[in-house]
Amino acid sequence: MSPHHTLFASRFRRRPPALLLILGLLLGLAAPTVAAAPVSAGPSVLTLPFCTSSGFFDPDPIVGPVTTGTTWTFIGARSNGPFTYRYWMAQRPSGGSSILYYQHSLVAECNSANLLVSSTELTTTSVSASSIYCTRYTDISSPVMASTERYVGQRWVPTTGLTPTATIRYWHGEWYSLTSLTWNYSYSYVVRC
Repeated sequence: MSPHHTLFASRFRRRPPALLLILGLLLGLAAPTVAAAPVSAGPSVLTLPFCTSSGFFDPDPIVGPVTTGTTWTFIGARSNGPFTYRYWMAQRPSGGSSILYYQHSLVAECNSANLLVSSTELTTTSVSASSIYCTRYTDISSPVMASTERYVGQRWVPTTGLTPTATIRYWHGEWYSLTSLTWNYSYSYVVRC
């Protein structure tokens, strides 16, 4: 092996650690920023009300008219272990009207200190009005598996005009652990009837 080849190879071996150190520092500085950012389907300033409020406006109606923002309505909650899962409906005026039309739903996972751990925007599935998800108010349990879907609540919403013409219903899925003998959160389900 020539001296030039050895010199080049040793220099090459020295560079990656320096590059890795720089990348590590950059990632180390960026990591707290990423970890501190709220995992939320809503604006970061709204993280606290999702765990403590029963309804609020975005933006605050004192700052601007209600017709310019979203109305968040608390639907209900279920608890599993140290967490409470709080269900929310977002409604917003459309076309210059003051009528609040359904926009979307989310579930907020809150800890025992009423702080937001995470939130997830939920997909709303349209189902037949005769579906079990539209007619039941009690748990829907699987006879085969140790799982159940628990009814959380519902709201009637207008789709056109003033009259409520659809119902948005919220379900909370849980599974039972034979090891810990506790019910655990599995998923959330929203249907439009």
